[in-house]
Amino acid sequence: MMSLVLFLLGGLLAATEGCGAGKQLIKSGGLTAYEKQAIVDAHNRLRQSVALGQVSSQPPAANMMEMTWDDELAATAQRWSDQCITAHDRAAQRDVGRFPVGQNLAATWTTRPPTEPSDSEPDFQKQINAWFDEVRIYGFKPISGGHGTGHYSQLVWGETSHVGCGFTFYYDPTRGYTKLYVCNYGPGGNVIGSNPYEKGHPSCSSYGLIESRKYSGLCGTY
Repeated sequence: MMSLVLFLLGGLLAATEGCGAGKQLIKSGGLTAYEKQAIVDAHNRLRQSVALGQVSSQPPAANMMEMTWDDELAATAQRWSDQCITAHDRAAQRDVGRFPVGQNLAATWTTRPPTEPSDSEPDFQKQINAWFDEVRIYGFKPISGGHGTGHYSQLVWGETSHVGCGFTFYYDPTRGYTKLYVCNYGPGGNVIGSNPYEKGHPSCSSYGLIESRKYSGLCGTY
């Protein structure tokens, strides 16, 4: 049996109504409160490690925000995930009006049919870690197009404070049983010509922010 993983860097495809083109939707969404919190915690732990200068080759961050779960971002992520398209949507399709929205996306697939309930469950921790692992090929510098590390830079974008994710499990005759993960972020990162965050030791008060009560090195709002 073959098992593959794909991390998607981009692409623009129009949305279809539901899981189309011969694909069969097996499971949509249904993230529990525990899973949502685990997603938030996974992001914040990794962001904290960068902010405190604990990641080799990456400078510490002066303005790294603590992330919180956002139901509206999650709804737009789920809506796109349910299209069963392994490419990013257009910015307008994930717009929520409050701020620009960024997106990370990943898909895994296997030819082995699910035999246990866990076979159709998401593993966001694994995908978030994989996005973060792009740091191995990322040198801290202003964002440019086609750098191949956009998942990492969005994950650690200093001003990003909200995240919401969606998950879909479906059967694709051309690939097999597919798990599609979509996380939307606001305010979105990967702004061309900008650094992911301000270099320096954590200094929340310098940006009109307060220190996170849960994650030292991260910032929050009053």
